[in-house]
Amino acid sequence: MALLDPILGPLLRLPPILAIFLIAATISLAITLVYKYTTDQERMRHLKKKVKSYQEKMRKVRDDPQQLLKLQKEAMSYNMELMKHSFKPTLYTLIPIIIIFGWLNAHMAYMNIAPQEEFTVQAFPRGDGVRISLTTAPPGLELLSDAEQTEGYLWKLKGEAGEYKITLSPEGGDPVEKVVLVTTERAYEPPSATFKEGPIERVVVSNKPVKPLGHISLLGWRPGWLGTYILLSIIMSILFRKLLGVV
Repeated sequence: MALLDPILGPLLRLPPILAIFLIAATISLAITLVYKYTTDQERMRHLKKKVKSYQEKMRKVRDDPQQLLKLQKEAMSYNMELMKHSFKPTLYTLIPIIIIFGWLNAHMAYMNIAPQEEFTVQAFPRGDGVRISLTTAPPGLELLSDAEQTEGYLWKLKGEAGEYKITLSPEGGDPVEKVVLVTTERAYEPPSATFKEGPIERVVVSNKPVKPLGHISLLGWRPGWLGTYILLSIIMSILFRKLLGVV
């Protein structure tokens, strides 16, 4: 993913909504161009017209099961050919999109923890009443809660810029570690870590999720980076297909 930093890194200086818009527009345009020049557009138009005509015929014979089944089978052959034509451009674009999505998830899903910003580390033990103590290294983080806890398991911290190793030591069990990044840049370590064995099942750091649309909600839904990308890419794809005459 670091290979994309020189290309996409400058976008991190922009507001999240603008950065995601530019990425969605670029990817949508690239996909549309690949689709246009790797498929037989005339054949695609013909196939789509045939499928549409069969759909109209099927609506007219809904009360005739035998005739409806016959039309469905005939329409299926055209749908299968459409899918075959669409498969080739998908192969060209799938891997680059997966790589870009990985980069977005590593840089756009959460906000960074800023220097001297208060944040929390929470542990989720597999049992109740477990005594857990928290330590940090190297120096630079200030612990604002009791180091040892037997319930709640929520520690408040703040500190200078740096990469810190949080160690949670359960009484009678092996300690677990979680890396926390404090920085002025748009960067973070994955906020959640899961452990398959031991008294501690999960550790979560309170990085705030990115909401590119701010306080704007869509029927009560405030999408993160992925939801925002999907909405913008649908709009951009429709627009570019019309502008470039792609079926």
